[in-house]
Amino acid sequence: MPDDATLVERCLQGDTGAFDALVARYRDRVFSLAFRMLGEASAAEDAMQEAFLRAYTRLPLYDPAQPFATWLLCLTARVCLNARRDRATEQRYLEQAAKAAPPAPTLEERLYEREQRRTVQRLLMRLPAPQRAAMLLYYYEELPIAEVARALNAPEGTIKTWLYRGRETLRRWLEEELG
Repeated sequence: MPDDATLVERCLQGDTGAFDALVARYRDRVFSLAFRMLGEASAAEDAMQEAFLRAYTRLPLYDPAQPFATWLLCLTARVCLNARRDRATEQRYLEQAAKAAPPAPTLEERLYEREQRRTVQRLLMRLPAPQRAAMLLYYYEELPIAEVARALNAPEGTIKTWLYRGRETLRRWLEEELG
């Protein structure tokens, strides 16, 4: 399988199949990031499609010296942040998150783990959008702070502050939830 740089070059030369290969390679990661940022599968699907559309139309702007995955995840994060700015959409997500109930446990350990992930996801949704984006890019996508800063158009010091505040807020909320 060709590497990302080769696929990008082929795409820029008009090979649309090369972009299809990039989509296939990164579809799951882009969807996962979008879902974690937006909290709803249909919104994540829309954001994923928008991110790939933007990536395709802006491919000539891509700097091959940088990892393609980072560039694509940065585009995805921006698409998600833009979607979150729509106040009506944000209110709908919060209402749906509040109504979501964890499933009844049947396989105790597996369900306990699933419930913990849902609790963390729900609490992540309560964080301000920039903190949430920084947390997701740094902890879930494992991007270095410098890349997170570039993706969110913020200084590294601000990213570190967002990460610290996000961790502390989540820790406090988890302590309140668990008693």
